[in-house]
Amino acid sequence: MFELYLLIILLFITITIAISSLKIGISPMPSSKKVAMEILALAKNSTKNEIIDLGSGFGSLAIFLAINIPHKKVLAYEVSFFPYIISKVLKTILRVKNLEIYKKDFLKEDLKNSLLVCYLFPKGMQNLEDKLFDETINTEIISSTFAFRHIKFRKKIEVKDIYRTPIYFYKT
Repeated sequence: MFELYLLIILLFITITIAISSLKIGISPMPSSKKVAMEILALAKNSTKNEIIDLGSGFGSLAIFLAINIPHKKVLAYEVSFFPYIISKVLKTILRVKNLEIYKKDFLKEDLKNSLLVCYLFPKGMQNLEDKLFDETINTEIISSTFAFRHIKFRKKIEVKDIYRTPIYFYKT
């Protein structure tokens, strides 16, 4: 009987994530280890004291950055309920003190004077680009896989993985 309850709970969580993914336009996608290492190298060289993970999913990248750059504050924004809950649980289990996780839409938040890290999707990048054009925010941005349409990147790295994942670095 326990297995049946567990199956029902897992099915409910999966359906909830699927519905949320349809609303948002993308499902939670973890970054590969090689991509995370490249992002970490760029983040360590940033002059910003605050890192903001935009659309943090299950929190793996935000946690990885917070653990490996303990002197910087890391904020993570996620709008999907279960990925948000799972990231909060992982943060607690791993006792990551310099990480704050919020169930909020990052487009409605103050992103000024920070290093923004994202692995969004084309529409998400367009929405972020619109926000950046509307405000003067003095920020640096690391974007995995997707580039802005109108903002010129300062640096592009091609990760040596199976996908040759591009990582873009911007300064606004």
